[in-house]
Amino acid sequence: MIQHFARASALVLLIIVSAAVADAAPYEQTLIDVGGHQLQFRVYRGGQETVVLESGFGYGADEWDQLAPRLRTATGATVISYDRAGLGMSDLPDEPYDVHEEVVGLHAGLLALGRSRDLILVGHSYGGYLIQLYANFHPGDVRGLVYVDPTTIAGIDALNATKIAESLIQQNDIASPTKQQRSNLRVAKGYASAHETMRRYPVICGVPVVVITAGKTPQGLTSEALDAWRRGHAELVAQSGGTHLIAEQSGHMVPFDQPDMVIGAVNSVLKSPRGGGRLARPGKPCAANSKL
Repeated sequence: MIQHFARASALVLLIIVSAAVADAAPYEQTLIDVGGHQLQFRVYRGGQETVVLESGFGYGADEWDQLAPRLRTATGATVISYDRAGLGMSDLPDEPYDVHEEVVGLHAGLLALGRSRDLILVGHSYGGYLIQLYANFHPGDVRGLVYVDPTTIAGIDALNATKIAESLIQQNDIASPTKQQRSNLRVAKGYASAHETMRRYPVICGVPVVVITAGKTPQGLTSEALDAWRRGHAELVAQSGGTHLIAEQSGHMVPFDQPDMVIGAVNSVLKSPRGGGRLARPGKPCAANSKL
């Protein structure tokens, strides 16, 4: 009886340990030269499908450390996060910030990893701009888009891109700055220009799109700014014909507050029929674009 109990206990322990190891989902970490500087990529190996996670302003790959392994387990896909230039272990370029270079660097890294096709792009906050820009440059490589409380033209217009940039510059232009502060300062100086650039690159058509909006009101945000932030999300859905989800229990940091909603959104894209990404015309919904 005691031996039977011991064997049973050992089996239960083995199952628990195996589950814990699986949940830990260790990633492969690699530095890739993307043309004059190196970016650090974290690859959570799974199947043929590829999910790329794009962080918000000032965040690197570590924004996704808790969500990425769960996403891999739930979807079976290979999940990739990375440190943008100047963040984490990635190099900080000397050149002024150009939002186009974000796309160039990410694409070069994905090419080196052999993961540049059939992509599901997930972008949080400022990362929403970046996945949209990437999709405009490589529409045929994109299988779907998941926006997580993203920045939009309407939202940033209401908050005033120049004032946002000035505030970020003030926060990071200090004596003896850290590498991340120098990186934030570099991006802040190009923030307003990046915002203007995005006016020329609407969400692409022909692929499934999910937009997640935070349900809780950020502290200090005026009702007018909040309305514009949410209106930008609604316009993104209307333009793309996508799906709109509200993260009722979440503030802006949805990947931390409601990670299951992000995972569910990615799963819904994976289960959607495959389409073909195509460029849109600013101000024209995708249904109208298809008739051009």
